[in-house]
Amino acid sequence: MNKRIPAAVAGILVLGAALGLGAGTASAAGTAGALDGTFGHGGIVSADVGSPSAAALQSNGDIVVAMGTSPGSGLVRFLPNGARDTSFGAGGFAALPDTGISSFAPRLAVQSDDKIVLAGEATSPNGTNSSFVVVRLNANGTVDTGFGSGGVATTTFPVFNASVQGAQAVLIQPDGKILAGGENITGNPSGTTRAPEDFGALARFNANGSIDTSFGTGGQVQVGNSDFTALGLDANGDIFTLPSRVEFSPTGHQDATVTPAAITSASHGSTSAFLPSGAFVTASTVTIIRRTDLDVQVQRFNADGTSASASTAFDYAGTSGLVTRDTGAAVAVQANGQAVTAGSHAESTQTTQTSVFGLARINADGSLDAGFGNGGVLTTRIQGNDTALVLLIQPDGKILAIGESQNAAGVSDLTLARYLS
Repeated sequence: MNKRIPAAVAGILVLGAALGLGAGTASAAGTAGALDGTFGHGGIVSADVGSPSAAALQSNGDIVVAMGTSPGSGLVRFLPNGARDTSFGAGGFAALPDTGISSFAPRLAVQSDDKIVLAGEATSPNGTNSSFVVVRLNANGTVDTGFGSGGVATTTFPVFNASVQGAQAVLIQPDGKILAGGENITGNPSGTTRAPEDFGALARFNANGSIDTSFGTGGQVQVGNSDFTALGLDANGDIFTLPSRVEFSPTGHQDATVTPAAITSASHGSTSAFLPSGAFVTASTVTIIRRTDLDVQVQRFNADGTSASASTAFDYAGTSGLVTRDTGAAVAVQANGQAVTAGSHAESTQTTQTSVFGLARINADGSLDAGFGNGGVLTTRIQGNDTALVLLIQPDGKILAIGESQNAAGVSDLTLARYLS
């Protein structure tokens, strides 16, 4: 996990094609996969505020990005054209309350009133005593002190000897309640033979930040040997989770089986994503040659959990037979059902190593979309040590890849690249 603490007030660097930016193997300007020239400079924006952990869109198209997972973390906001919004928070940086040292990258959601909800892990100052945390900010980046205690709400799942727990997904329900899903990783309980176990965990908070005691047991639900990084709701309020595929009633009771249903709202920011039909996609990094050659694969599943399609393993540069390291860090679904995945593409020689943004678009049948980028894949070089970590699809279909780009001094810049769809 990235522990770098971003500066509270930092200047913005807008980098363009003159500095070596480009869509490596991307398509020509004006076609699907081309960088959006109306965003930043040549489709790229970089700011010296550190590494991103999550992002979300507000109703007017503003882009909110969460930075870091440690004390000193905060949010930055960009206008739809890529300009830094200096009216957000204090001088363009919205500092978060100190919630300790997190091992979980937080997730973001935006309420209908544009208030910003962040969910993750809270700890003591030394990183112990882990719990789920939800923080809410007003639309302008100030802390919503009317939420929880000073803008912060927490709940602690049962602890078995050195438990580590935190939210990895957050979803705002239509009634304003906040659903946080994640993991409770337990240690071996002292004096027992019980093995360590990972529990998928759900917590629900009322709109004012109090725990919703009508949900599960005291506002909590746990499922053994599970992990929840994506959440979905159907029209009846039933809750669905991924990658562990589980269904819960609106009151938090686990159903014996999963009944396929259309998804009316879903979280984002994971390597799993729901389609409106209830089907879902996953992106994973697969090993081709021991640990030296890594490719990406996207799989699609029907709403009943059966396999619908799977892409062949690919790298973002469209090469074959070369030893490269490609990662699938995030996946999102477009309105037409095509899946987009983003991560990094790294190549090494005896003397150099480079890493660039990588994106791919996959059709419903598992084939790469030949009309996107270069045969369905593309790369974008910013400073040569780059990786995309977060992926958003805008309402207009444009694709936002958000990640970090490390300069020669080893300092990571937040970097956003926007592509035509």
